[in-house]
Amino acid sequence: MITLSQYAGQWRGTPIWTPALEANAMRLLTSVNALEADMARMGVRFPDNPHTRNGISGELYGGFRPPDCPIGAMGSAHKKAQAVDRYDPFADIDAWCLAHLDRLEVHGIWIEHPEATPGWSHWACVAPKSGNRVFRP
Repeated sequence: MITLSQYAGQWRGTPIWTPALEANAMRLLTSVNALEADMARMGVRFPDNPHTRNGISGELYGGFRPPDCPIGAMGSAHKKAQAVDRYDPFADIDAWCLAHLDRLEVHGIWIEHPEATPGWSHWACVAPKSGNRVFRP
C-alpha cells in the first residue's frame, strides 16, 4: 500500500501541497490501494523500489510531481495528484492489469500501455482524453 506521505514526498507540508492536491491524492490512493489489495488476493506481488523503499517507481517523481517538475506535461495527472507510477520491474503488474480490465474499471483506474512504461506501471484515477482504460501517451 502507498501512504499519503510516500506519495506526496518532500512536498507535503509545503505551500505547493494544497488542500485540493491532498483531496486528489486521497481519492487516487483509495483507488490504488483497493486495486492493489484485490490484486494481492489474486497472487500479484508488489516489490519495493530500492530507490524509494516503497511501491512508487523512479527516484523522486513517480508519485506527485510539483508544477515546475521537468518530467511530464504541464497538465500531467501526476502534477494534479491524480496519478502514480508503480514499481514494476518484471511487468507482472502491467500483465495482470491488461488481463483484468474489468477490475481496473471497478476501482476507477486507467493505465498507460505497458509498452510506454518499461519498469513501471502508470495508474491514474482520471480518464485520459481518449477515455480508454489503457491508453498511449
